[in-house]
Amino acid sequence: MVDMGRRKWLSRLVPMAVDTVVRNVEQQFERRLPHRIRPPGAVDELQFRALCTQCGACTNACPHAAIFTLATGSDAGTPVLLPEQRACHICEGFPCAAACETGALAVPDPSSVDLGRVRLREDRCIAFAGPECGACVGVCPDGVDAIALRGWKPSFDADQCVGCGLCIEACPTLPVSIEWVPADLAV
Repeated sequence: MVDMGRRKWLSRLVPMAVDTVVRNVEQQFERRLPHRIRPPGAVDELQFRALCTQCGACTNACPHAAIFTLATGSDAGTPVLLPEQRACHICEGFPCAAACETGALAVPDPSSVDLGRVRLREDRCIAFAGPECGACVGVCPDGVDAIALRGWKPSFDADQCVGCGLCIEACPTLPVSIEWVPADLAV
């Protein structure tokens, strides 16, 4: 005779144990993945890798050529952003996400876009050496006011910054006075 209480208990325990193991494996896999900045509206990285077919539709739809395709590695052919090299313009309607037919990208709410942060290097900034500049002021995407002039010097509001890189593109100094930092490393 089988004890129904024990059977019921085991029937609940096994799925819970399997879920725990799967969750741990996914977390370890996620930690080993290289840090990638996906286009706006990307689902989480594991889902993205499963859904992205490397079709290039998002890359082709970007009017500013801000989406690059990885050439090597386990995720070769997938799209990434490199805000420190080419800014994401946070386009109205997100044509990149709208072009995705697999669900790897979904048109996001503009206020939810978070690609990282920027950090000012005062030691390189013209405005901190004396002359006026302000090239980075006013270039934030619509609805974002992360940079202001205070005493003729740029001041960055990390809470407002979406990490698009438009200010990096506008900076006239070489090396550039503004550095891009991934959101999970920004302080």
